[in-house]
Amino acid sequence: MVFPQGLLHFVVNNGGTEALIWVSFSSPSPGLQVLNTALFGNNLDSDLLEKITLLGDDEVQRLKGIFGGTG
Repeated sequence: MVFPQGLLHFVVNNGGTEALIWVSFSSPSPGLQVLNTALFGNNLDSDLLEKITLLGDDEVQRLKGIFGGTG
């Protein structure tokens, strides 16, 4: 699979055996983006985050407080 730069992606192993993954980057310093900070450490509208994460307003506000988000 090829993932565009900056696209958040993940893989879930729902099988009963250990998984093996092989990764190749197009840069010697590919960078890292932490999903929690990307979602809750910003100024995205809380209503939008509630819809995409299926969390309630109280939980979204709590996570925004932890990760420094506003909105």
